[in-house]
Amino acid sequence: MIDEDKAPPAEYWAGLQHAIGQGWLEYQESGAFVRMKQARKDLFA
Repeated sequence: MIDEDKAPPAEYWAGLQHAIGQGWLEYQESGAFVRMKQARKDLFA
């Protein structure tokens, strides 16, 4: 995804942190990846 958008890793990380802060995403228990919160899954149904 970073290669397609030509965004630097810092920009990708900032977007990820913003989505987590907005409550759209959450870290999985292990911290290895993020997942969409249940309330936002309806946006992609």
